[in-house]
Order: sequence, then C-alpha cells, then structure tokens
Amino acid sequence: MGKSQKIRDVFVSHAWRYHDDWNLLTRMLDAYDPRAWRNFSLPWFDPALNPATESGGATLRWSLESQIIPVDVVVLLSSVFAQQGSRKWIDFEIEMAGNHAKPIIALPAWGETAVPPEVAKIADATGKWDAGELLASIDKLIAKAHQNLPRQEANP
Repeated sequence: MGKSQKIRDVFVSHAWRYHDDWNLLTRMLDAYDPRAWRNFSLPWFDPALNPATESGGATLRWSLESQIIPVDVVVLLSSVFAQQGSRKWIDFEIEMAGNHAKPIIALPAWGETAVPPEVAKIADATGKWDAGELLASIDKLIAKAHQNLPRQEANP
C-alpha cells in the first residue's frame, strides 16, 4: 500500500539507454510506492534521429531539456556518469538542471557505498540505494529549493 502522500517529479540521468542502475532505481522506487514519484526520464529516442547532425542533436537536446524542466529533482547516477560514452548527454543534463534550478542528488553505482568525489562536487546532496531514505533526501532538497526561490512581491 502507499507509504507516501507526496508525489515527487524526478528525472533520472540517462544517456538515451536503459542503463542497469536506471532500471534498478526505477524498479526500486516503484516497488516502494509507485505513487510516491513520477518518472520524467525517458531513455529512448527515435533511432531515425542522428545526434551527430545539427537538427538531430538539437531535437535530442530539446527532448532532454523538456524532461528536466517540470521536475522537482534530478537523480545523477554515478554509474552512468562514469561511462565515457555517456558523458556528452550527462553533462548536458547537469547543465540543464543548473539552468532550470533543479537540485541534483547523486547515487553511487549499485553495490557501492559512496559517490565518487567528482560526482559529489556536482550534486547538491548524495543518497543511498534505499527507497525511503532516497525519497526523504529528495524531500529535503525540494524544501531547500523552495526556500531559495525569490519571493514574489505582493501586488498593491
């Protein structure tokens, strides 16, 4: 049964592939409480798009950005970050998270206990492979992000 009343909108880092850790994380969160989060990351694209062309690359970048714009938080998977072939897309996801003021929480690779230092310095927080703890960490980041938003002045 549902353990949470909140719904968190989450983007999980990917490089246009269903990485093992991406699959593990999404399954873990769904098993914990499928109504606790919404997955805004879709690691699939039309294979007819060629990312090496100007228009194909622009389409894929817009697709990634449109996945990040509505979320509360970006989960940066260390295992995806570590793959050299993924770095172009991961770096873009990190840039878009910054451009749209989305906090980043980093997870170590599955089976590891710590996030590598080069990943930790990018992230606003680090998490563990425990659904309840991860959702609690996400809630803290969301609350902190909302505290840092500029306040709207009241209209006279």
